[in-house]
Amino acid sequence: MSGAASAVGVNCKFIAIGENEDEVLDQVYDHLGSIHNVDGKELTNNIKRCIFTRGTKVFGTRGHG
Repeated sequence: MSGAASAVGVNCKFIAIGENEDEVLDQVYDHLGSIHNVDGKELTNNIKRCIFTRGTKVFGTRGHG
């Protein structure tokens, strides 16, 4: 599983890789706290939506706009 973190106005390319969602969350929380001074626990739902299992992320699923 992996996940990427980005803050508003900050182009952060951090990617967390772990065996399960908890490992990924811990890495993202640590990164957000130490680098961006953000409490990641407040963003848990948003972070979880950005976590995916490698090889399963689907691109081009948006409708015509």
